[in-house]
Amino acid sequence: MSVVVSDISNYPVKLAETVVKNLSAGISSLISLKKELQDKLLIVDKIVAAENANVSLRIQADVWKEETLTTNLGNDFYLYAFSLFEIKAVATASVTNYTLLCSQVWQKPTVAHKILFDMTLTDEEREIAETMNVEESIEQGTLPLPFDVFVRRITKTKKRATVARSDSSAAGVRFFPLSDEVIILRSVQIPEDASLLITVDGKDICTLDGRACGASDVELYVIAEDELRLTYSPSATAEWRFTYERAKLTDYLRMLLGRMTRAHDEELWMRVRAGIV
Repeated sequence: MSVVVSDISNYPVKLAETVVKNLSAGISSLISLKKELQDKLLIVDKIVAAENANVSLRIQADVWKEETLTTNLGNDFYLYAFSLFEIKAVATASVTNYTLLCSQVWQKPTVAHKILFDMTLTDEEREIAETMNVEESIEQGTLPLPFDVFVRRITKTKKRATVARSDSSAAGVRFFPLSDEVIILRSVQIPEDASLLITVDGKDICTLDGRACGASDVELYVIAEDELRLTYSPSATAEWRFTYERAKLTDYLRMLLGRMTRAHDEELWMRVRAGIV
């Protein structure tokens, strides 16, 4: 897997799983996530599959299942998975270097998510639900927030920049936040003959394969508290770009990232756990 879930420490995070695989006639697994989902929520908001008349996809998110042709597929998906996510390719003939990009949001499930999907709450979560009127907010349609709305509310951008580079050999780019900031990687664009390694606070969390990215912008949301490092590995094409920002390290982000606890601010702790911004 190109996304290393076990090395992710800053939630929420939006990454992309890139798959390049030779397919034989029959069924092949492209993505299979189960143990990675323990105590986590996965939201899949885009699947970009190479169009091929010989390939269809079987997609499963928990108990929901669907099968689709890859011709004229588009990428309109929004799937929640708490225990299982799989994509399998069903090929009627052999295919060389079949590509797929799966945009993934990883986060800790909020109390609002667990209530919406009829999951069992702990005593602590029931206390939060009652105190913060979470069920009423769900019925009113205000919770849980879509991911793009959630990050727009919690991110207080101070500076944003798109940087275009030309690197004919392997190159590393590093960013360090100030004491009251975080660095957030928002998108990258790499050529089809290159790869990009994303390292956050010393851990390699994602490697993008340009063949699956299709030379298009890949939307991301990657928070770095100590250091963001991008390692670009080209083949023949040197040009690539990325967009990052410096954002204020608010108390909400501190609580979300685990820098603050219930003992620091009980009301804020309940809001964060409930998913209220």
